[in-house]
Amino acid sequence: MRDRRIPSDPLIHLSNINTSVDRRHDRRALMHEEFTRLLDAARAGKAIEGMSGPDRAMLYVLAGWTGFRKGELGSLTKSSFCLDEAPATVTVAAGYSKRRRTDTQILHPEVVDQLKAWLTGKKLAPDQLLFVISERAGGLERDTSNMIRRDLVRARELWLKDAATDAERKQRDESDFLRYETRDGLFADFHSLRHFFITSLERSGISPKMAQTLARHSDIRLTLGIYTHVGLHDQTAAIEALPGPSASQHEAAVSPRAIAG
Repeated sequence: MRDRRIPSDPLIHLSNINTSVDRRHDRRALMHEEFTRLLDAARAGKAIEGMSGPDRAMLYVLAGWTGFRKGELGSLTKSSFCLDEAPATVTVAAGYSKRRRTDTQILHPEVVDQLKAWLTGKKLAPDQLLFVISERAGGLERDTSNMIRRDLVRARELWLKDAATDAERKQRDESDFLRYETRDGLFADFHSLRHFFITSLERSGISPKMAQTLARHSDIRLTLGIYTHVGLHDQTAAIEALPGPSASQHEAAVSPRAIAG
């Protein structure tokens, strides 16, 4: 219709779906303790989807500390990294970035150390894929959500086993800690690691604009409205971080503490 090749818009009667009430797969951001236990379970676990436990753990770390998507992670090779630069970086080629442009992300120093240790002993050509998980990147299509689901199941089993008493075991069993799907229908699938990355920025006090930049979002509403998850724990920490209300001089003078003094 804009090009005037048809007289009217045949879709004019349609309206956009309200995604807040018609969502197919809502996700949650893991808490840091959950993420740590997930890594422990993966490192000690058997191969899943043809990928060893240590390799899965490294994949989860990169996803959780870069925010890269499955296809972007699946395109990475040794030449994608500059680990000895200051700062160290990882780059996704434009052909594999969702934005269709080259994306470079700064790496956390601890991630750099783990990467170097993980790469030690691996005989990989500079252009050889590190994680063969994406057909689009020239590898095999692997179910990464099945990987994380099974690692979460194992991590939760170990966590439940660590309960000191029957009462504590019952309390843990009733919680959503380390569940792949919570009772509210929120999923901790592979893409939720991107949610974890962006939510971690907010939890660390990063400004919304910086979070948007690191998330590589064109619209800050996407960063704040979809990928940033604020739970009860986060709200409690925020309230407790506020300065308390100062008592007036009169209230201070007649307070029990003042009278006792």
